[in-house]
Amino acid sequence: MPYRSAFERSGPVEVIEISASLLAADYARLGQEVKRAESAGVDSFHFDMMDGHYVPNLAFTPQHLTALRQYTRLPFYAHLELANPDEVLSKFAVLDADMVIVQKDTLPDPEKTFEKIRARGCKVGLGLSPVDSVEDCASYFSQIDLLLILGVFPGFGGQTMQPNTIEKIAVARKISADMNARITLAVDGGVNHKNSGGLINAGANCLIMGSALFQEGRMKQVIKQIRGLIEP
Repeated sequence: MPYRSAFERSGPVEVIEISASLLAADYARLGQEVKRAESAGVDSFHFDMMDGHYVPNLAFTPQHLTALRQYTRLPFYAHLELANPDEVLSKFAVLDADMVIVQKDTLPDPEKTFEKIRARGCKVGLGLSPVDSVEDCASYFSQIDLLLILGVFPGFGGQTMQPNTIEKIAVARKISADMNARITLAVDGGVNHKNSGGLINAGANCLIMGSALFQEGRMKQVIKQIRGLIEP
């Protein structure tokens, strides 16, 4: 199934994409967790690839994406929370991702990194940490498919969303609209059914959810509740 952004989909209302962050899943049964999330109605899967340097944690590798591909055809997003994304992109011959997301503050030359990603046949995502300015990266909006606003500092799941997240989403949506840049605007970190309405109203159209899906025991109900927020 090819990746399509929320802007490229048709329907009476704008589609909100729900991406399941496997960082919060049960690592002992990842294949079953992927199946459970797909059955519950998620649209894609988000892999936090961490190296213990850029963030003080270790997480997924390219081999995890390859191993889990047999369980679903939904899009895979590889989020490179690494100190050396360019080296990783050059080193791994296989990266079974539909989109590669790189952190703005790890890129010496963002345009060259975007070229490396597209050369793999992947779409391009740009991630902003809570301290990164949306305005400072607006010049790249025409070169990316997705802008990821991190609502928490990268490294660990289960954190509470930073209070300026909704404001940053609104700023990003206005800038992208003024530029006619048809990017997907995603938010990750502390997203749950309680704050989803405010995030959507601010302009987010991709919600990346981990703990709120995998650790509450009511995944299907949470997704149904969020879908209901955009019903006419």
